[in-house]
Amino acid sequence: MYVDHTCKTTADYEADFDALRTKAGSTIVRTYSVIDINVPKYKCETAATILPAAMSKDFKVILGLGFYQKSKVYANRADTQEHYESEKAALEPVLSSKFAPYVYALVTGSESLYRNVSAQELLPRIRDTKETFGKRVHRIGTVDSWNKFQDGTADDILTSGVPTFLYAKVSPRLVAGLR
Repeated sequence: MYVDHTCKTTADYEADFDALRTKAGSTIVRTYSVIDINVPKYKCETAATILPAAMSKDFKVILGLGFYQKSKVYANRADTQEHYESEKAALEPVLSSKFAPYVYALVTGSESLYRNVSAQELLPRIRDTKETFGKRVHRIGTVDSWNKFQDGTADDILTSGVPTFLYAKVSPRLVAGLR
């Protein structure tokens, strides 16, 4: 989604992929949401527009299924379970198509633990994602700040045997605070 809340098109993503390959040599990208609905009156079908571009440009996509907790910061977002179910529903037809091979991984939540969703709340959604899509996508898990994997917050997820993919994000701001 652009700053003006318009949604990217497949052609926009193709241009982005050309630039990423040329300037950085990258062929894997990550989304935060399947149906970018950070602003409820706007809804972008991210998976449905990015995956044709991935196929066209031979890219892989780490697709994020949003799972958020309402708070003052995220008050405009849908209820966590409602949002998650909407994400799954939008993903189903895309993964039932020729685009599934271009999905590198599915990650449920984007720094959900960092944003105070408990591992006990997040783990059932990761499990559900795996049960729903695991025959079509083999890497399923979550993405969070590295410190949530390190400090014990994610232990229930790490020891569950459910995720087959973990993505640890490093924030220079957090690392600088440890010095």
